Amino acid sequence: MTERGDRPPPQVGHTTGPPGGSAGAPGGAPGRAAHEAAAEPWWGRLWSRQALVRAVRAAVLVPAVFAFCLLVLRLPQVATFAAFGGFASLVLASFGGTRRDRAVAHLMLTAAGAALIVIGTLVSSSVVAATAATALVAFTSYFAAVIGPNDASGAAAAMLPYMLAASAAAPAHVIGPRVSGWVLATVVGGIAVVLTAPRSAGRELRLATATLASGLADLLEAGGRRAALPELRAAVSGATHQMMALFVSAPYRPSGLVIADQAMAGAVSQLEWCKGLVADGIERCGDLRDAPPTQRAPLEASARVLRQAAAVLRGEPVDPDLAALEQARVDSVAQLTRPGRGEADDMELVVAFYGQTTATCVHSFATDVLIATRGADPLTAGSSVRRWYGLARPDRPPLARLVTLAGVAGIVLRNANLRSVWFVNALRGALALSVAVMIVQLSDVRSGFWVLLGALSVLRTSAASTGTMAVKAIVGTAAGVAVGAALLPALGRSPEAHWAALVVAVFVVAYAPGVLPDVAGQAAFTVVILVLYDILAPTGWTLGLIRLQDVAIGCSVSLVAGLLVWPRGAGDLVRDDVAELYRDGGVRLSEAVSWSLGLRPILPAPAQRAAGAGFRLEDALRGYLAEPGSKRMNRQDLWRLVIAGVRLRLTADALDDLTPRDASPDPNCDALVRHADALAAFYASLADQLGRPTGPMPPPLTPPAPDRSEVSGALPGGTAPQRLRRRWVGEHLRHLELHLADLVVPAQALAVQRRRPWWR
Repeated sequence: MTERGDRPPPQVGHTTGPPGGSAGAPGGAPGRAAHEAAAEPWWGRLWSRQALVRAVRAAVLVPAVFAFCLLVLRLPQVATFAAFGGFASLVLASFGGTRRDRAVAHLMLTAAGAALIVIGTLVSSSVVAATAATALVAFTSYFAAVIGPNDASGAAAAMLPYMLAASAAAPAHVIGPRVSGWVLATVVGGIAVVLTAPRSAGRELRLATATLASGLADLLEAGGRRAALPELRAAVSGATHQMMALFVSAPYRPSGLVIADQAMAGAVSQLEWCKGLVADGIERCGDLRDAPPTQRAPLEASARVLRQAAAVLRGEPVDPDLAALEQARVDSVAQLTRPGRGEADDMELVVAFYGQTTATCVHSFATDVLIATRGADPLTAGSSVRRWYGLARPDRPPLARLVTLAGVAGIVLRNANLRSVWFVNALRGALALSVAVMIVQLSDVRSGFWVLLGALSVLRTSAASTGTMAVKAIVGTAAGVAVGAALLPALGRSPEAHWAALVVAVFVVAYAPGVLPDVAGQAAFTVVILVLYDILAPTGWTLGLIRLQDVAIGCSVSLVAGLLVWPRGAGDLVRDDVAELYRDGGVRLSEAVSWSLGLRPILPAPAQRAAGAGFRLEDALRGYLAEPGSKRMNRQDLWRLVIAGVRLRLTADALDDLTPRDASPDPNCDALVRHADALAAFYASLADQLGRPTGPMPPPLTPPAPDRSEVSGALPGGTAPQRLRRRWVGEHLRHLELHLADLVVPAQALAVQRRRPWWR
């Protein structure tokens, strides 16, 4: 959620080194940071400590393992798969999380690669078997990305040994040496990564979230006194940009099946909403020194819990006082509704509303923080998991089904359709790679592996991105051949020179992802292969010409597959899912308003539909952000729309909890219901603009502008609890209304962009 006047954080494109590894460059805030980045000399932007660690690690271990297998064991088959295994584990795979998470991911890569080597070798002698097996293996590998970030990152790395094994017919007795080389290299590489990897982006995200939480606590405490607000607002705005830049800059956002990952994503969303509540509350409440202490208490308790949650995120042994926060909220409501008291004045009600809403938001944030840091008890974790899945009511399925059957199978079933970025991308990969294998098996291509590698290298979620990567792959390969043509004769027959050249080439190709241009990484990879095979069996630089031809064939196969399957890629799906989030969120808002005012005798429709829309959007965003190259959608516009959808859903959830089941109908709430319906209609109109285009471009939307005296909730009549609920419903709707104007221009821009042909 963004404060009015704030600009959402930019999202950074991702570049990839061959044949599909990716690394995200950290995002940053606009303004001064962007200006400094633009003023930085080009050579300054080539420096990355993380890339240096990765490059040194690979340059030492890949040649070392290859040399051990070739010179000590004297087993060329083992050495070949060891070289590619080291490259897969040290360069292609980019696993995140804790050391334990990384260790598990590398073990899974080792096991998956070994199994795929067996399958690839067994089917390599049959065209039909190889084609069918490749389709199944490719679909499974790419679709497994839906499970979580590490699964997505390891897909291309796991496919590499399969392609090497399936590219040429081989007897079954080579399975042992091939698997041995792969296991040796990936185990050594995994240990090295676990021991030497820099701090994960997850830790950086937690620290940035802690900074924002502390800043909001400062703003809450100073807001009532109007003290140092400009400086504090600037600090909070900068902290928000930093947090969101880290949250979206990685190729895959933390949204896998791991409960801690889901909790961290929930904490970020809750803190974004809290930022908006605090900013709007300060504008409305003014000086709090004259407000009743009971109504100030929830805001003061929220500031304390924000600081405590920030300490937890920094690793300090602090237990947030959630009981005191909840008690302050309960006391505030009791004070307003106690028998015999007169009508509360306007300011007291406004302070009470923001105190209640902020306390509820902070409570959810702190709970998610405890789960993300693995400090919550099972009951608390269960309650939050149900909230994430839209199952917060007591009549919903138990937690056990969510984290086992519904947690694992549900996420797969939710994406087993053509609206899932992972499903369609898996179809595209299966088609491209199986056709490439069939071409290799049926033709006289001398180096079939390079055809498959070319197809694997350029597979992307849109035809435009695939075409761009195909051009880069071919140009980079040609550049690498040119370098090899000059380098190999210069190396002569000196083994030492060949090994030194291999070290340098591996260093460059490992440093490239996310730092150097894609063409440079592809050229370096070509040099690695030329030197590697010249060590194994000297053939000279002419091997590069063969590889250039084969890479072009593979790239062409992937490009055709991209044109046939989903040429526009994940961008359209993101827009569809944002539209669905608005449409379902508007319906939820109308239902929640009616429920909170006692006009519905039964619970609103289950929130699973809105939660499902949010999950589909999360999946589409992950795919879209993982797509390399420039993004056609303006990322600031996109993020503003996404956060507005999250705000709408969280507001509906908050309204849903205002009223007990036995609430009697409020006779003076017609204006509020009409206003809620008008807001829902506005969100539906936004969804129509963002959805699939039908007809001419619609004009820009105009947010509803109702009479504030009618929709403030301050009308007389009804019981004291009804008047209180009416007022709070009016404040919730006003909170949404404040941010509607920010959505008109982004929605119009994305609607215009969608009506362009995919190739533009």
